Amino acid sequence: MFSLPFTVIFIALLVAIMVWEKKSHENDLITELRETARAYFEQILITRLWNAQHGGVYVEVTNKTQPNPYLKDDPERDIVTIDGRKYTKINPAYMTRQLSELAYQKGRYKFHIISLKPVNPRNQADEWEARQLRLFEEGKKQEVYEVVRDDQGERFRYMAPLLVETSCLKCHQKQDYKIGDVRGGITVNIPIEVQRSTHAALAKRSIIAFGIIGIISLFFMVGTTCLLSKRVIQTIEKEMENERLKTAIQLAGAAAHELRQPMTAIIGFSELLKEKVSKGELAKQELDIIVQQCYKMDGIIKRMLNITKYKTKTYSGDIEIFDLEGQADRTDPDINKK
Repeated sequence: MFSLPFTVIFIALLVAIMVWEKKSHENDLITELRETARAYFEQILITRLWNAQHGGVYVEVTNKTQPNPYLKDDPERDIVTIDGRKYTKINPAYMTRQLSELAYQKGRYKFHIISLKPVNPRNQADEWEARQLRLFEEGKKQEVYEVVRDDQGERFRYMAPLLVETSCLKCHQKQDYKIGDVRGGITVNIPIEVQRSTHAALAKRSIIAFGIIGIISLFFMVGTTCLLSKRVIQTIEKEMENERLKTAIQLAGAAAHELRQPMTAIIGFSELLKEKVSKGELAKQELDIIVQQCYKMDGIIKRMLNITKYKTKTYSGDIEIFDLEGQADRTDPDINKK
């Protein structure tokens, strides 16, 4: 009974810790995914910068790598070697799309360039991306991310802006961009089933550990509380018993003290009465005294039966007895009768 409030509080705290631990793992997962997506984005920017600084790179034309139709006005888009092999220029945008397709095939992540004014219609921003691009243009955000669930499964979606640099104007000058403008953005999509499973396993392990520790602590607390409660109850009962005994002794002492005087008088005068009767003498005075002392004893008994407060008085030395005089009702004629 005594441990019930502590048990309820302890269980509430334990549940709160478990909920906090689960939420903490969820936050850690989001933080990990954000940092991963940010690292992917930075790596893509570095790769694009390398490409742009070299004015594009040439790769051999294959079935998978065809000349970029959006560079058809570039006289240096295609070259042929002396031995007749054909090469085509890969600019940053074309390279980004090919890297994205390769990454998606590996199942790691997927990214793509998006813009409100794309050169390639495939880079057209969807509704969510367009909304974020406008926020980038207004300078309200530097990056955005969220967890989405759709027919592609659960994934982490990250997006950051692409700013116009000098190397970008070669292809985008006709779109009236200036250096520093938000030309578009790169969206990174990361499947999170594996990471979520890992964090869920860690969270489950932590919750089980907290549960085991909590149950052991709860049993220990309840056991200790019950043991201490039992000892406290025993101590209280013992103190109460001692108080009852002390009260009984004091009451017995008071009764002995109060009744001894009239009883002595009754015995003494009874002996005198017996001698006078044997001599044929009258003993009215002795009978009156005996009756008076009997009334006195009756008054003492009434006071004992009508005790309403605890009060003691010194009897002899340091001995305390119950104060029956303090219980007396002076209006009772039988008690006052001497």
